[in-house]
Amino acid sequence: MEGGEGHPFCRYFGAGVHARKGTRWPSLSCVALTTSNTLVTRPWQAELMLLRVRVSLPDRPGALGAVTRTLGAAGADILQVTVLESVVGRALDEFTVSVANPAVRERVAAGLEAAPGVRVEGIWETVEPPGALSDLGVLSQIAANPGRGLATLVDAAPALFSAGWAALVETEPSLTVIRTSWQAPETFTYPELTPLRPRTLSVPDGPHLAVTPFDGTTTVLVIARHHAPAFHDVELTRLTVLADIVGAIVGKEALPA
Repeated sequence: MEGGEGHPFCRYFGAGVHARKGTRWPSLSCVALTTSNTLVTRPWQAELMLLRVRVSLPDRPGALGAVTRTLGAAGADILQVTVLESVVGRALDEFTVSVANPAVRERVAAGLEAAPGVRVEGIWETVEPPGALSDLGVLSQIAANPGRGLATLVDAAPALFSAGWAALVETEPSLTVIRTSWQAPETFTYPELTPLRPRTLSVPDGPHLAVTPFDGTTTVLVIARHHAPAFHDVELTRLTVLADIVGAIVGKEALPA
């Protein structure tokens, strides 16, 4: 498959994603802009299980190296490391790793939980290879076709944020779901979304949500994450900036008043 055009993660891209020949599902070597707190991005082979691992660890020399050695010893291949925060002697880091099977996932969890000073915040499956989908890549597609801008945003948001699904929701005069991504549940009871401001919410016995309004409207973008940690403030800020830019590109006339 030359150029990766047939891979599902390549539908938002042109030359930014490349696939190698010779594998049943192509390996992706992805070129994408990463934020300054992303330390490592490596290619990913799609036959493997992809996990996000969020850990709290001491913010001191050698602590990160100890975690990476633990992951490697358990059989996980580290593809990306992102620093979410560093405060009061602790750091919150998120690793994207590939593993061969669920048994490796269990070894990863056990190894990290036994590591001194390390607290596992969550381990969950994700679908996107690091760098295969970037905010700028999605914005480029939206700018090229503003008429489909909102649909593109909703479809891309789960992969951008390692979430389960996304929805575009109108809050006035009553809550109305305008569009959802393909993995969204057919029925879902949304919590109270007003007042309209960027925030994170958790549904009892349900998913964690991140919600941000489109400026000057009563429409919000909702992303949901199941069986995983709540959205971090860094993720919420990124979601808000993304929605603000998309709103400016598509124009308020494309959104309900």
